[in-house]
Amino acid sequence: MPVTLDLSGVVLSQVTVAVSPLAELQACLHALAEPDHHFGARVWLERVGGGLSGGLRSDLRTFAPLWARRRSRVLLPLERPVDVPLDVELARVAAIPDGEFLASVAGTVHGASEAGDALLAGGEEAYVRACDARSFTRGELARRLVADPVAFRDDLLHLLGRCREEFFDAEWRHLAVRLGDEVTRITRQRPATPVDLLCIVSPGARAIGDTSTVRFDKLQQLRLAPQHRPVLLVPTVLGRPHLIVRGEPPFPVVVQFPVLGQESPEHVVEVRRRLSVISDANRLELCRHLVNEAITTTDLAHRTGMPVSQVSRHLAKLRSVGLLTSERDGRHVHHRLDVATLMQLGPQVISSIVQ
Repeated sequence: MPVTLDLSGVVLSQVTVAVSPLAELQACLHALAEPDHHFGARVWLERVGGGLSGGLRSDLRTFAPLWARRRSRVLLPLERPVDVPLDVELARVAAIPDGEFLASVAGTVHGASEAGDALLAGGEEAYVRACDARSFTRGELARRLVADPVAFRDDLLHLLGRCREEFFDAEWRHLAVRLGDEVTRITRQRPATPVDLLCIVSPGARAIGDTSTVRFDKLQQLRLAPQHRPVLLVPTVLGRPHLIVRGEPPFPVVVQFPVLGQESPEHVVEVRRRLSVISDANRLELCRHLVNEAITTTDLAHRTGMPVSQVSRHLAKLRSVGLLTSERDGRHVHHRLDVATLMQLGPQVISSIVQ
């Protein structure tokens, strides 16, 4: 179920790659709300999450539907220029017309794919019941939203201010540097078209033939055509491994993409290949020997009772997916399991599932 971005008619000047402190703050809040999605950030989560005051932790749980699943569109860049201080972005949130704010936030609180204005069309009571059916927390937050949208926004902005004071301002000093470096890396490549740019920022983006369409492998069915609207590409560190695509009008289309680490990006196909290779019972048996010491093909055949030719075929499969290293020592070649690569497979599986 892909997300498809139709860039027909979009020119490169419409597309901006820039850093957004508000978007990264929301990514931080999502990671705190859904720590199991962020295996690579566990040290950060233990440090920052463990240091939150009890009051802030409680209030973040109350507002968690805004960023736990869909992410709130009002907490992503609302206009250009994007690379502005957090104070400016928060002022933009405060300036959203009341009706637009209510409709946008209503959809996020509900948590499904329906637009907020469609959810509210049946009346406030029906909307609250629909949210209540999804979870108690969503229902309570929905009641609070429809009872007084202005107070809801004030409370949300106050909560974000407390997040700044307790942890985000300190974190932003180094996050901003890393995100800025990613923007520089991308812009230096001088892509010729918007499609080229999208494929640079996300290894999960796939250009469809010779068209102006880009497809992302996401667990949602969505087709967006920005036309004359700006397209804002925003990197994230703490949002990794998620790729977020939002395009509700009247706001710009936003693609929030994860900053890549030192390792090469692992695609879903590569993860599947590795899982398929080690799922074979004979290869798994070989791995048990290869993990402890470097060993020759002949010794493996002797230990397992397999023919040498069969062992060689299995070793070739392991090598083809990067799970085996081999080193020649005179007339012998010793093989060993690449434990570091194997240990990364668990986080890669999680990343492939939750991206």
